[in-house]
Amino acid sequence: MARIKKRNFDLNEAVEFLKKLWVEQPLLPLVIPVLFVFWAIEKWFFSLSNWVSLAIAVWATIQYGSYQRRNLVEDLNKKWMQVTQQTSPVTPLEQCVWLNELLLDVWPNYICPKLSSRFSSIVERRLKHRKPMLIEKIELQGFSLGSRPPILGHHGIRWATSGNQRIMHLGFDWDTTEINIMLSAKMSKPLSGTARIVINSIHVKGDLLLMPILDGKAILYSFLSAPEVRIGVAFGSGGSQSLPATELPGVSSWLVKLATDTLSKRMVEPHRQCLALPASDLQKKAVGGVLCITVLSARKICSSSKGSPSRRHKCSAIDSKEEDQLENKELQTFVEIELEELTRRTNVRTGYNPNWNSTFNMILHDNAGILRFHLYECTPGSVKYDYLTSCEIKMRYSPDDSTIFWAMGPDSTVIAERAELCGKETEMTVPFEGVNLGELTVKVVLKEWHFADGSHSLTSFNLSTQNSLDEASISLSKTGRKICVTVVEGKDLIVKDKIGKSGPYVKLYYGKASKRTKTVSYTSNPVWNRKFEFDEIGGGEYLKIKCHQEETFGDESVGSARVNLEGLIEGLKRDVNIPLEKVSSGELRLQIEAVRVQDFEGSKVCLF
Repeated sequence: MARIKKRNFDLNEAVEFLKKLWVEQPLLPLVIPVLFVFWAIEKWFFSLSNWVSLAIAVWATIQYGSYQRRNLVEDLNKKWMQVTQQTSPVTPLEQCVWLNELLLDVWPNYICPKLSSRFSSIVERRLKHRKPMLIEKIELQGFSLGSRPPILGHHGIRWATSGNQRIMHLGFDWDTTEINIMLSAKMSKPLSGTARIVINSIHVKGDLLLMPILDGKAILYSFLSAPEVRIGVAFGSGGSQSLPATELPGVSSWLVKLATDTLSKRMVEPHRQCLALPASDLQKKAVGGVLCITVLSARKICSSSKGSPSRRHKCSAIDSKEEDQLENKELQTFVEIELEELTRRTNVRTGYNPNWNSTFNMILHDNAGILRFHLYECTPGSVKYDYLTSCEIKMRYSPDDSTIFWAMGPDSTVIAERAELCGKETEMTVPFEGVNLGELTVKVVLKEWHFADGSHSLTSFNLSTQNSLDEASISLSKTGRKICVTVVEGKDLIVKDKIGKSGPYVKLYYGKASKRTKTVSYTSNPVWNRKFEFDEIGGGEYLKIKCHQEETFGDESVGSARVNLEGLIEGLKRDVNIPLEKVSSGELRLQIEAVRVQDFEGSKVCLF
């Protein structure tokens, strides 16, 4: 039995050898008949020299030896791959057909509506600030991503490890003609009229990175490099048929550049977006929030030194014993905090390890935002200052009423924190952009989120004073009430020294109504204590605030802001500090409350 098994094994091996030899030597079928001809001539007509058979034997031996070596090399490679897969940070490619099948099922009813809503708001904001000279005004009229999802990992996916961070690499290919984005453009002179711009196809191709964070509670995603983008555009006017794309020259290239720039600024490395994966979804849409940011300190920062590598290397080599000895009185720095159009600036501090400990209130007008921290160096004895570097922290509301903060860490790693409730302090140390430029430590507190239904999340500071907020806000009517707004005081307003009488005052705009405080004497910390009343308006109407400085030769704006007045509870006065936007300093203190018309007329709550 053993001999029979041995024989069968040899026969199978010989068959495999012949099959492989047949594939690798395609001319072998032509050589075999020639060999048979030579063999017939030698046997039946005349004898040839023995070198022919010897050459055939040597050739067969060499081929069989090469076959065995290849088998041995393949076997060793397989074993080596098994070893390296267990120790290497990169896994082999894996097919993900299941992922695309799942995406195809959940795309139409879940992912597509959410992405359409998010991208439409992004497009609207971008269109306000970016438009070609040919167009005077452009508006978004319709936005639909269609029913065809992108294809993920067409050539497979693989996992890599950077430090403790797991990163998934996969291809992204989206080529669809079902997209429908409609824009209405008002043409500028010398053209006139209104044109319709329809984006009916899009092609986006690139390499996508997915990074799970916070134990799987969220995913960061970004493109490894700028993706390839192509857009199909059709033009028309009113109800007419589509016109050729040459009707509006330069618009197609402008839209492609707008899409490419938007992707590059938002989700191309090192810019990463966050997708929250909470265990519960409260079905709330956050429309804004109130932040408290404290810039604590920085470590091992360097002077600009006109980009001197040796200076940066010296700064990176500073240890804890040398930190106190390297305090340089000539190195004076400050940090500017930027959130959308709101900016604030710390005081100037001295040394390589400055400690600012400056706190600012900030307003967020969306469910996500980017806090940018710019580091500047002041020149002693001069009003000029030099930009050194910057870093940023991103934040996003999670559907389980928590807040996610994330930033770029050392060596492209991820720094991520999660605040389960509003009011929780989150301290983060983020490296500055560049090599060996130090790090910044900040503390961020999300005080409250405002929602589209008028409610707002409870903070840890007012849990005892605001019970059953959700139930009360749902039962409240949005009509038949008065909104009382008291402009209490201002703090650190910008007041410039000019000839003549000057002083700050505040204008309030709500719906079509407007109110104004009196002008106080020249001061940067005015006190008004003026109370105004407005008829409440439903539908998410904001209270718009403009602060001006009255001067002899004309008034000058010293900041503006807006406040969401929905979700006010009768009997509860909201005391808020509103930072002014488009200026470097200044905030207003307001007291806001809602009263019924009957109570208002009986008690005359709002007196003037």
